[in-house]
Formats: sequence, structure tokens, C-alpha cells
Amino acid sequence: MVELEGAHRLSPAEQEVLRLRVVTALESGRVEDYRQAAEVFGVSVRSVGIWWCAYRHDGRDGLATRRGRPGPAGLISPEDRGTLFAAMADYPRRNC
Repeated sequence: MVELEGAHRLSPAEQEVLRLRVVTALESGRVEDYRQAAEVFGVSVRSVGIWWCAYRHDGRDGLATRRGRPGPAGLISPEDRGTLFAAMADYPRRNC
């Protein structure tokens, strides 16, 4: 179980990884429904539903963080960014 004090306290990148972990757990069957996903990941059932619908409609792009001002192009390529987020999603979160 992932223990979170509040998803809003995570960085935008960590929030995106959290969303990816939630939809991956739903898609793989590791959690049975929105309620169980919400309990496991420490988020609201409503958020799980929103993320799932966004993922089903737009794939991984639907889970991307869209807040803040537009800034300069990213420091890493979109391909490398995808690889990075995939690795982060598979890495167990530790609360130190």
C-alpha cells in the first residue's frame, strides 16, 4: 500500500507518476475498482474516475500535468521522458 499524506503535496512529476500507477493498477487488475484504487493510493474515488476516463480517452497524454505557465521546451526529449516516467512508475515509493 502506498502511504500518501496528500497527493497535492507531490511535485507535478510525482503527481503524474501517481496517476500512471493508479491507472496501471486498474488496467492490470491489481485493484478491482475505483474505490479500492483510491484506498490503496490514498486519493479520492473521484480523482481515480477522472484519471481513468482521461487515460481511456487520451492514453498516457491524458494523465500529463497541465498546470502552470507555458515554459521553454523540456530538457529531455518526449521519448526519454516516457522512459523516465515508466521507470519511476515501476520503482517503489519510499517514505523517508
